[in-house]
Amino acid sequence: MASSTSRKPISVDLFCGAGGLSEGLRQAGFETVFAADFDPNCVMTYRANHPKTTTAEIDIAKLDAKQILDACNGQELDLLAGGPSCQGYSTHGKRNADDPRNFLFKHFIRLAGELRPKWLLMENVPGLLTFQKGYFKNLIIAQLEALGYRADARVLCAADYGVPQLRRRIFFLATRTDSAIVFPSPTHAPLDEAAALTPYVTIAEAIGDLPLLKGDLTREEHDYICDPSCEYQRYARQFSPRLTMHQANGMSAQAKKVAKFIREGQGLRSVPVRHLPARFKKMRTISNGQLRKDCTTLYYRLDRKRPGYTITCYFRNVASGPFMHPLEDRSLSYREAARIMSFQDRYRFEGTGFARQIGNAVPPILARAFGKQILAMLKQEATQPRRRRKVVM
Repeated sequence: MASSTSRKPISVDLFCGAGGLSEGLRQAGFETVFAADFDPNCVMTYRANHPKTTTAEIDIAKLDAKQILDACNGQELDLLAGGPSCQGYSTHGKRNADDPRNFLFKHFIRLAGELRPKWLLMENVPGLLTFQKGYFKNLIIAQLEALGYRADARVLCAADYGVPQLRRRIFFLATRTDSAIVFPSPTHAPLDEAAALTPYVTIAEAIGDLPLLKGDLTREEHDYICDPSCEYQRYARQFSPRLTMHQANGMSAQAKKVAKFIREGQGLRSVPVRHLPARFKKMRTISNGQLRKDCTTLYYRLDRKRPGYTITCYFRNVASGPFMHPLEDRSLSYREAARIMSFQDRYRFEGTGFARQIGNAVPPILARAFGKQILAMLKQEATQPRRRRKVVM
């Protein structure tokens, strides 16, 4: 439980998962005093990395505000954050309107009404923006406004904030204070568009100091192959003398036959049709027999000169997406995927289901950008408590 004498702004993390959101908020200067998730493996991971936070392995529907208030220890809650499960309106799922997970956000809003934090931050898949013509996005904003909060929503790309991954997510930001709602400004951009911004962090910068596995896919510990060569590697290796969880999946014989035609930055389209398994031949052609012109990221081999694509729970299967190592015929390792998500190497994953824990997380560096922005607005509110500003679009 947090000390009542703590001077840091305090936060609560609902649907905390493995703790990526809390980790970024910690790096920004928040103290997360309470976190909850129903997944026991995620809670194990969270506790291993955030031992001072009060945690609860609980169904959000059964979570009572009193448990959270006890952890706040008399302090006013500065930020309630979280990422309700998104499978019901994910574009990668069946998009079932009746999926009960679609409505978990209601418990987030219920607790917001009972806790009355100064700020709210909620993350979800961008499919929520378009699902049923924006029904859920509009519903969330309307329910927050009914509680007396001003709210805005925006889709952000993690690469724009220094995460080596083109991951797009929708973020809701709301406040009951008089401060303007200002989303964090991008700090990074593609190399040819960077101008005053820093170029995107690439796959080479993200994992270039990690050893090739050369068929040894299960070893528990490795040495780094060189000193950190860039700022991102220095960040990733802070407090980590040795490399752990650098374990990957190999490929089936069929996958190896496909992979030999795929170079860095290429996917299934680069494979001659005659060498494709039957199910992929159907995907490659259209009704007139011609090849499709759109690019698929199935069997995609990552390009060291660019950021990666979205890390999902399936990054151990190269046939499911853009998860093939740039130089070796294998999947990404757990640690490589965690690096591309911007977890530091010291971050431990516990229990089982590591791929799910990593793929479902909020990238810590993106969460840190939000944490810094909200901290700035909290400080501004403290100095100008009565000044009201319009929502910044």
